[in-house]
Amino acid sequence: MPEQPAVMEKTHLINLHAATCLTMTQFINGHHCPKLAHLIVHQLRRLLAHPELEQLHECRDMYQQLLEHWQNITAHLLEQQNRKRPHQAYH
Repeated sequence: MPEQPAVMEKTHLINLHAATCLTMTQFINGHHCPKLAHLIVHQLRRLLAHPELEQLHECRDMYQQLLEHWQNITAHLLEQQNRKRPHQAYH
């Protein structure tokens, strides 16, 4: 029997939430990579755009705060990465 669309949406939301938590855990456990931080930002944006969250204002607020936090982390890591690169002179 095929799943109902509402059940599929909820399952997608749960899977997306779990994947986001996993990537955050990987980052916290020492993989301080700008690409991983950017992936977390991308996943949080997908969570915020999910139709199931339209009625869940507390969840939307939480994801919005997390998104802002991870955007700051990503920007900081990219800034650090750019400082470490030697400046190239083009002649």
